[in-house]
Amino acid sequence: MTAAPAAVVPTVAGRTVALDWVEANGYPTKRHDAWRYAPHQQLTALSFGPPVTLASSVPDLEAQIPVLDGPRIVVVNGVVDVELSSMTGPAGLHLLSLLDARRKQPERIASHFDRGDSQITDAYMALNLAFGGDGAVVLIDDDVVLDVPIHIVDIEVPDETRNASCTGVVIELGARSSATVVETRIGVGAEFGGSNIRTTITLGNAASLEHVLLQDVPPSHVHLSSVDVHQAADSRFLARSFNLGASYGRAAYDVDLAGPGAHVDLSGLFFGFGDQILDQQINVVHSAENCTSRQSFRGVLDDESTGIFNGGIEVHPGADGTDAEQSNQNLILSDRAEINTQPRLEILADEVACKHGATVGQLDDTAMYYMRSRGIPATEARRLLINGFADQVVDEVGIESVQAWITSRLGHDDV
Repeated sequence: MTAAPAAVVPTVAGRTVALDWVEANGYPTKRHDAWRYAPHQQLTALSFGPPVTLASSVPDLEAQIPVLDGPRIVVVNGVVDVELSSMTGPAGLHLLSLLDARRKQPERIASHFDRGDSQITDAYMALNLAFGGDGAVVLIDDDVVLDVPIHIVDIEVPDETRNASCTGVVIELGARSSATVVETRIGVGAEFGGSNIRTTITLGNAASLEHVLLQDVPPSHVHLSSVDVHQAADSRFLARSFNLGASYGRAAYDVDLAGPGAHVDLSGLFFGFGDQILDQQINVVHSAENCTSRQSFRGVLDDESTGIFNGGIEVHPGADGTDAEQSNQNLILSDRAEINTQPRLEILADEVACKHGATVGQLDDTAMYYMRSRGIPATEARRLLINGFADQVVDEVGIESVQAWITSRLGHDDV
């Protein structure tokens, strides 16, 4: 894996620390639990660095993303494309590029960049800190309730010089504010490439955010996504993740329930075909008392695809009154498909309620027989059963146009 010389990297706080970390610690291997099933040969073929060129146009953008009313920030190869973006919004909403935010309000995004050695978890996070100098920033003032979603679109266009881009996304909600943010990740071209996107979310007291992540990059691409969330007292975070594209698609969440009464609800769907590897890495930390967390992820795996669910719940000392649940249900459509599920609990407090469960199954023969006996063709019966399993996650999204986009995306002829 290559990296550009430090002299040509834009000045980013913590860049030297990040690159020094990679030099000292190297890249993840199969010996690291969180990266055990990753395709390391593909990962080491990625070439990261500062943006080389900004694509002047992206064909058929509107046809590839959900149609949403509201502001939009479009990022191409790690750089905000102003022409494709619409960054005006109501009072109390501030939309900026990460470059502009570093100049105008550096104190509000400092926590995204200023990471010491102890806070860097792996080389890909370090590379994002070093090279993800631009991206989208969403800042919402106290007591602002937005009734239209904010759309962040990231587009990767592999370049002959550098085939992988890094993007930063910063979302901050003030006290008692409420918003919906949709992040859509797509790509262009059949050439091998990748993207590394790191989103940091900070929720003030009693703030509420619905965050929808749609990953649908081309099957020749690698996609690395991480979402770091810090929640203050009585805040609510609802995350809906759809991990659909890429040869290797990774969706990682690290949530810190730092204030009493905070609540997080994480749900997701990963739907694999061919030889895709779709990787979910989830960690929720209960740092304060009387917090609640829910994790519910569903996998559908066909052909020779592989699904990973590595879900953790950590209850720290003093986090009494914790209420945490975790569920991973999987539907296997081929005897060549594989699911690796690993629920983890670490409880260091008293008076807590924690439970987890995982299931792996195939299509219900009884239901298939029932539908066939009523004249429904086998292919259609199979599709209905699969859609019924997946729709339980799709229906949780509060935006009809996003639901329609996901449903259309999953309408494979081979389902």
